[in-house]
Amino acid sequence: MQHLAALHGAWMAQRGHLIGWVPVCLAVGIGAYFGLRFEPSSAMYLAIGLVALAFAIAARHAGAVLQPWILGAVIVALGFGLAAFRAQEVAAPILGFRYYGPIEGRIVHIDRSSSNAVRLTLDQVRLDRMSPGRTPAHVRVSLHAEQRWMRPEPGLRVMMTGHLSPPSGPAEPGGFDFRRMAWFQRLGAVGYTRTPVLVAAPA
Repeated sequence: MQHLAALHGAWMAQRGHLIGWVPVCLAVGIGAYFGLRFEPSSAMYLAIGLVALAFAIAARHAGAVLQPWILGAVIVALGFGLAAFRAQEVAAPILGFRYYGPIEGRIVHIDRSSSNAVRLTLDQVRLDRMSPGRTPAHVRVSLHAEQRWMRPEPGLRVMMTGHLSPPSGPAEPGGFDFRRMAWFQRLGAVGYTRTPVLVAAPA
């Protein structure tokens, strides 16, 4: 009894400092979402939401010892829901096959690949024989040919002939998941061109 009383006293002394655990609980919920190997169904989201709501109501009537634990569980569920909402908010078409043909789009970002090739990220993408509903929102193309006919700058609309493929997953178990990063960047295809890039419209 003496030990329980001491534990209770220590716990009560921490009640004014429990706000620091809010981001920790949110992170646990976010990590739980990304740890899943499947996308939860609508029924699962509804069940989690109802359980969290029931816990939130129960927290109002819980004692001083149990209330922070119950609220912590609610915040974990909130983190899970926020991660799921963000994943659905950025959803965009992903190329489902290897594509070779005309590529047209507006430059929104310029960087370099690991091989030091100039790399263009395009939006407002148009691909040959592909409907707008299936066309990726963004594609990224590495330039492997001489490009003296075009100086890349954001806003410039360009066209080229190139290869595109879907973003790839981890190269090894537990490795970096480029496909996940691409999803949140709304990057639906990556590839390269070995032909000159031409200007379709000025910036």
